[in-house]
Amino acid sequence: MTKVPIGIVAIAVIMFFVALATDIFWLAKLIGRAFPSTMPLDPEVYNAFAVPDLLLSLFLYVGAFGLIGLKKYGFMATLIGMGMWIFDSLLVLGITRLSRVNIVGPCLFFALFTIVYLWTKRALFD
Repeated sequence: MTKVPIGIVAIAVIMFFVALATDIFWLAKLIGRAFPSTMPLDPEVYNAFAVPDLLLSLFLYVGAFGLIGLKKYGFMATLIGMGMWIFDSLLVLGITRLSRVNIVGPCLFFALFTIVYLWTKRALFD
């Protein structure tokens, strides 16, 4: 039995709760209890983020559970999810013209840190 490094546990926990928050956000919007809009967008453009966000949350769930078990699929799902997260964050940053950098900045840092950290620990997932 291999010990799971605390860094991987922290990444998995953050990924799980981000995925959960994303699902709650879109579920609330679906049942008519939407949270206030955080971006100055046309509602149709805003709604176009639903499917990619739900797909991202799926990768985050699979990645989080796979990372805890040190499974190769968890490593791969996490890398895909982090790539999606970087794209999503850069898209939001471009749309808001840096007005949401206080939210997007930490997201970008986490995604980039996760990719670099997991790449250095890739031997654990063989």
